[in-house]
Amino acid sequence: MQTFSDVGIDIGSRSGSFKMQCPRCGGKKDLSVDTDKRMWKCHKPKCNWHGKLRSDARPVQWQSKDYFKPAFVYKEISQKGAEFFAKRGIPLEILKEFQITADDKSIAFPYFWEGEVVMMKYRGANKKHWTSKQPRKVFWNANKITPDTKTYTICEGEPDCLALATAGIPSASVPFGAPANDATSFNDLDECFRNSGMAFDSIEKIILATDSDAPGRRLEEELARRFGREKCFRVVWPDGCKDANDVLMAHGKEFLRECIDNAAPYPVDGIYEVMSFRDKVMNLYENGLPTAYSTGSFALDHYFTVMPGELTVITGIPGHGKSSFVEWLMVNLIQEHGFKFGLFTPEHEPTETHIARLAELVTGSPFSREHPSHVRMSEIALSTAIDTLQEHCHYVIPDSLNRSIDDILSLSKVLVKREGIKGLILDPWNSISMNDMGGSETHFIRESLDKLRRFARSHQVSIFIVAHPRIQHKDKSGNYIAPNPYEISGSSRWRDMCDNCLCLFREAENDGDKRHEVQCHIQKIKHKFVGKIGMVAFRYEFNSGRFLDSLQAL
Repeated sequence: MQTFSDVGIDIGSRSGSFKMQCPRCGGKKDLSVDTDKRMWKCHKPKCNWHGKLRSDARPVQWQSKDYFKPAFVYKEISQKGAEFFAKRGIPLEILKEFQITADDKSIAFPYFWEGEVVMMKYRGANKKHWTSKQPRKVFWNANKITPDTKTYTICEGEPDCLALATAGIPSASVPFGAPANDATSFNDLDECFRNSGMAFDSIEKIILATDSDAPGRRLEEELARRFGREKCFRVVWPDGCKDANDVLMAHGKEFLRECIDNAAPYPVDGIYEVMSFRDKVMNLYENGLPTAYSTGSFALDHYFTVMPGELTVITGIPGHGKSSFVEWLMVNLIQEHGFKFGLFTPEHEPTETHIARLAELVTGSPFSREHPSHVRMSEIALSTAIDTLQEHCHYVIPDSLNRSIDDILSLSKVLVKREGIKGLILDPWNSISMNDMGGSETHFIRESLDKLRRFARSHQVSIFIVAHPRIQHKDKSGNYIAPNPYEISGSSRWRDMCDNCLCLFREAENDGDKRHEVQCHIQKIKHKFVGKIGMVAFRYEFNSGRFLDSLQAL
């Protein structure tokens, strides 16, 4: 049975309902704990850490998902069901082709994959939706894609897919529509890509026909990010229509075909018309500038936040905490925002010891028995941490001994499509092969950073690079000083081409208790809505690997 200690809450001998200091944000009396209900919640708005203890341990072997094949027997659609679709402009022959069934209470949509039904989705009264038990989530109608298929349309719901079929347009649909505007993840979409995304690998042209509302545009951007903007085209619906079925009902199938035929290339790196950005500019005017993601540190957020699509370089003297910092930041983004990461970390092999270190960050407790003054993480807490890391972290280990930047980005592109990663860590930079640079190191760094920056922009991935300085300067007293980005090994291009640059520095690494004190110097910020130049002081907690704000350390 899971305990409060397993999740990092030390309740001592207390029981019942009470308030205590939050171990996540440091709020003195902000964490409410109820031992009877086995629940906790932090009431500080920027923290909002909450949860409930599991009543039993989750075995490691349960990590792989079990799917249940639904029972399906095709029955011709009822008259009431046929009338419902007829009002939407969808004829009976299309319903038969897709094996849609319906009675007087609900409509059933069978999801086929590899020759069998793997999921059933139902629509009842008042647009209520539900599915069969533990379905295998796939794109609806992606089973009809063949190796010879070169163009395919993707829409946002089964009725839209049926409307497109009525107009003679082959298409697939995401199974659960677009996520809400405040959703922090695309878990259903992740599973669809893992289970059926390979069907689109040979497609040369993907037409995105999502809804024209805000969630639909967000889904469109996410699909373009995963498939690659260079092969995507976007549909613009006429005024008064938000999706394909609306167009079919209001204007007919010929006009619907025109909308698909007139789909415009999705913007990629190059030259664009100003009007291509009109909708986005108006959205900025109405809703404000982009909001970056919190780092999980109140102090650091004042100077640096995480913006998708940006390239951040982290430097510092060896041993001053660069890797520890980027790992701590990664775990915060996972726990706070559901980020998924690709990890190129060859210096931290064997991988199992690196996972053990990450588990300390997740649980807040030491992994080994070598910390007698601190409670070691329990086996249940470790299992829970491994589950979390399994879902959110993916190691990028190229088969080639070359380990070139192209190898890394090729694998990372697969992770963007299949897993929806939003972060990529390269630690350290000098582990990347320069055998094929075909010129000077300065040329190689410029070309590589350009590739990384374009990858970050195109796929809206936050890239973090750990890079060592080429020289370590001292002041007149013989003490080391914090290096700046112009001093990173290889080229001054580091300062010029990155969006943000952070430097980790310890003034007194061997001076008793002061060795816990770590400074983060924010040395470059490209966009003012992301942060500003400055310095944040942390206290490093060796037992968990976490960086604590000064208020948390008191």
